[in-house]
Amino acid sequence: MNRKPFTFALILAAIPAFAGKKEDLIKQAQAAAGNGNVQEAARLYCAAAQMDSSDKDAQQNCNIMAQEVARENRKNDDRFTDGVKAFNSGDFDTAEQKFKNIKTGSHLADAQGYLARIPQARAAAASASNESAMAAKFDQGVAAYQRNDFSSAKADFSGISGKHQADAQTYLQKIKNYEQAYAEGDRLADAKNYKGAASAYSEAASVKPDGPNDPRGRISQMNQLAQSSSTPGVVAKNNPPLVTNNNPPPVSRPVSAAVVESRPKVDVNATLRDAEGARKKGDLSKAIGLYQKVLSADSGNAQARNGIADMKKEAEASNKTIVAGSEADFMLAKGINEFYRQDFESAETHIRDYLDGAGSKAGLANFYLGASKLTRYILGGQQQNDHKLLVQAEDNFRNAKKVSGFTPPEKFVSPKIVKKFQETS
Repeated sequence: MNRKPFTFALILAAIPAFAGKKEDLIKQAQAAAGNGNVQEAARLYCAAAQMDSSDKDAQQNCNIMAQEVARENRKNDDRFTDGVKAFNSGDFDTAEQKFKNIKTGSHLADAQGYLARIPQARAAAASASNESAMAAKFDQGVAAYQRNDFSSAKADFSGISGKHQADAQTYLQKIKNYEQAYAEGDRLADAKNYKGAASAYSEAASVKPDGPNDPRGRISQMNQLAQSSSTPGVVAKNNPPLVTNNNPPPVSRPVSAAVVESRPKVDVNATLRDAEGARKKGDLSKAIGLYQKVLSADSGNAQARNGIADMKKEAEASNKTIVAGSEADFMLAKGINEFYRQDFESAETHIRDYLDGAGSKAGLANFYLGASKLTRYILGGQQQNDHKLLVQAEDNFRNAKKVSGFTPPEKFVSPKIVKKFQETS
């Protein structure tokens, strides 16, 4: 049997199928090139050229597309590098544009990964930006509070969210407490209830000793008015008579080196110079002690108060602790001597100043601060509306007990005070 015509017929039948497949490859390659997918276009043209080595057009297109692939790969390298740089710098719009233009090549998967991360990164950046703005707003509020611009402080603190929100609310509460206490002091002063006014101003001073309208000055003024109004022939409205402590301390000299009946007169200007000098030398303990010494003689001295405030702020920023030198004992001595003279509001103001100024005898200071408040509570008849004095006294006693090695001066205060101190836990 002659099989040659049959074999030749099979070959002739295969030619149209071969030609059709090559044409399909070329059409697909053209479509890929039109879509910008040069890598796929190169693969298809080269497949067509390999299928028919005599097709010079297919071979030429294969070579052209291979060169385009090489160029596109270089562009993708640059796009990816620029995209990563933009992403890391927070320029997410540029990063997105660069990664989206990577449609083929070895960087495609990584580019798609970055594109998936961009929405979350945008949100995180927005949150960080808002937090930064809130931090700046909080700092503005603190600065306004420190300079007694309560109106600006309230405006700044009221709009704060995020991690500073709780601290902002604390400041707002402080301002509210201060303004309410001071307003109550004004009301009682207008009613000529000078002792009550002094107590209210003392409450304001406990929030911010150097607050607006000088609460310490008002305390002193009210005490003077109360004293003058208690002289024979003068009667002040709503002013109860002064009550003598049934357990007065001995006349002998008080217990501590911090408590003396007299001190040399403070040369304010010279002490300020010494404080500034110590501060420049880095002796912060001595500097803050000297500033306290100035305030014991001139409670309104702005340079000393600002110096203490600035040093405490610097210490907090660097996580350091400052303890005032022994010079600060002038302030504590003044407060304790005022306690023994029954000038309780002034005593509490100066003892709080001592503690606020990082005085080293925190145990003794807290004890006498508590003793003063407890004495006021007892002398006032232990009324329900004075109960906060008892609560505050107990807090001060607890703080005194926290000081390692502190022993209360039991022989120099009322047994009632000693008993309450011992009972407080």
